[in-house]
Amino acid sequence: MNINVSNFRQAVSKIRLSNAAFEELLSASAMLGAEAKTGRFDIKHACIDPFYSQSLGEALRNIRNIIEHESHVLILDGFRTDNLASFKSLVWAFGSLLGTPMVQNHLGHKVIEVYDRGGKSIEEGARYHQTRQGACVHNDGVSDPLPIDYLILACGQKALLGGESILIDASAVYAELMAFPEILEELKCDFYFENRGMSEDECLFKAPILSFSNEGIPLIRYFRVYIESAHLKAKMPLTLAQVQALDFLDTVLDQSSVQHRVLLEPGQVLISADNKFLHTRTHFIDMHSPCSEIDDAEPLNALNRYMLRMWLRKQ
Repeated sequence: MNINVSNFRQAVSKIRLSNAAFEELLSASAMLGAEAKTGRFDIKHACIDPFYSQSLGEALRNIRNIIEHESHVLILDGFRTDNLASFKSLVWAFGSLLGTPMVQNHLGHKVIEVYDRGGKSIEEGARYHQTRQGACVHNDGVSDPLPIDYLILACGQKALLGGESILIDASAVYAELMAFPEILEELKCDFYFENRGMSEDECLFKAPILSFSNEGIPLIRYFRVYIESAHLKAKMPLTLAQVQALDFLDTVLDQSSVQHRVLLEPGQVLISADNKFLHTRTHFIDMHSPCSEIDDAEPLNALNRYMLRMWLRKQ
């Protein structure tokens, strides 16, 4: 197999929705708000008329092309709004137009609020989005046997200190590991993963950490804490060779040569090909004490660090 690693460290593309495209998105969002009388906001998908929403349609096609065929990651600017309810509606409308939203937990939610609840740590069983922990490099598709095509992280508010996003191209990781063929071969073998938070019924499944697309582009599935937990639950402790491979991988992921660091500002949206880019964040400190729930009427500028996350499959 010919491996396509011609661009080992892709740059992060940055674009902004045109005023016309944003106005068309606002209209789609407003239509959803008018129809959502009760219940959650992430149920009915947004839709647009191609004739009347040509600017937004063109922007969506451009974004898909960048994610699928160019840099595989971009930052989209211009999602500024005042309160939490309108921010949720805007991000949901955008995501449901870009792709098909996936369920992200056992409750059937398709949009997840990412903020510190002040509860358990990841090691104690919490999911990453419920904590302020950093340094756990991962991609979000580790909890689902089927891959995520597009990951969306929309920033409503940044932290008082910290909370930088760290982005790592799987091709750059593969290039670094080419000098260690025995490690690469181990990472291509199956490891146990768990469906943490995805279902009330615990389920384990096997998948390789490193694989390749039909075009030879390296694909990755990784979250070490989840892998270690899954192996313990399967009563199949990691072998010495597997531990060594994970240690090598973690060391590569910690190198500045494979990392991009970005601090998302309020109104910016990070979009990536989840199985081609790993991500994490730095530890952060918030302005206020953590809370378990946030009222939709809250103004965004009064919140602690707050993100919305969506998982999408191609339409």
